[in-house]
Formats: sequence, C-alpha cells, structure tokens
Amino acid sequence: MDNPRFSLEEFKALLPDRFESQEKLLSEYHSFLMLLEQVDRLAVPKLSDSDKAEIFRQSWQGRRRDWSPIWYRLGLLRQPAVTFAVGLVLGCSLMFALAKIWAAPQASSPQQALAVEHTSYTQIYTGKVVEGLYPQIENPKIVVEGPKKASEPQRVLYGTLDEGQTYVVWNL
Repeated sequence: MDNPRFSLEEFKALLPDRFESQEKLLSEYHSFLMLLEQVDRLAVPKLSDSDKAEIFRQSWQGRRRDWSPIWYRLGLLRQPAVTFAVGLVLGCSLMFALAKIWAAPQASSPQQALAVEHTSYTQIYTGKVVEGLYPQIENPKIVVEGPKKASEPQRVLYGTLDEGQTYVVWNL
C-alpha cells in the first residue's frame, strides 16, 4: 500500500535510523497512511473573507510578537529616512578618517621627484626623474638654454662618471 502523496522512501528518509526492523517501519508507515486518509475525509468548512482576514491579522501579529528587541531595532534601520541618515553619518565619518590619513605628513625623501630651476635664459632639471632617465651618470642635470635670436633652444646633459672622476657634457 503506497500513497502517491507520501511514499515509503520519503517516510524512511524523513525518519532515518528510527526503526529497528523493516516490519516496524512498515507498521508505522501504514498507521501514518491511515491517519492521512482520515484527515482527507474530514470536512473543512468554508471561511468567509472577513474570517480569512482575521486569521491572517492574528497570525501576522503573533509573528511580530515573537521578534526580539534586537530584530525590532534592526527593523527601524529599514526605514528610508533612518537608512539615509545612517549612511550619511557613516560616509562622513569615513571621509573624515580618510582625510586625516591623507593629510598626515608622508615620510618622503628630501630630494624631490623633479626640481626645476629657472634663470634668465636657462632651465635646469634635476631629481629622481632625471636620475631614472640616465642611471649610469652620477648627479645628472639637464640644462635647457633659451634661444638666442633665431636659433632653437639647446638641451645639454651635465653629470659625472667614475665617482666624480670624469665630467660629462652631452648635447641632447
């Protein structure tokens, strides 16, 4: 006797390792099926719309009564105005903390990445960028001399080699 709504395998999976023998399992399964048949034969009265609404209201209020105070407070965060205010406060706090980090003095080397010195007719470029362009030359400087009359500006690289033993002048 197998019920199409609830098979023996489903019953066995629902209550694993509960029965000592197969006969005990079949006995319990048959008694369960007889109970389902009795429930199926019971007449259920039709409910009016107002009764359905009342049952729904009572079950909804009963569910809300089971909430703990923590869930109630978290429910307040779902209010749009509260969510907006919390987001605004958190965003401002985060920006304030990041601004403090960004404004903190950075440990930087005393030499700038690129230093430019202007004189009347020349510009002198020094720093880490120039050293990166010419790593084999010690203390490199690029000097751009301004145009004299109709000639174009002239670029010259100055530096030393062999720990200051050899002086380098190179037209770029």
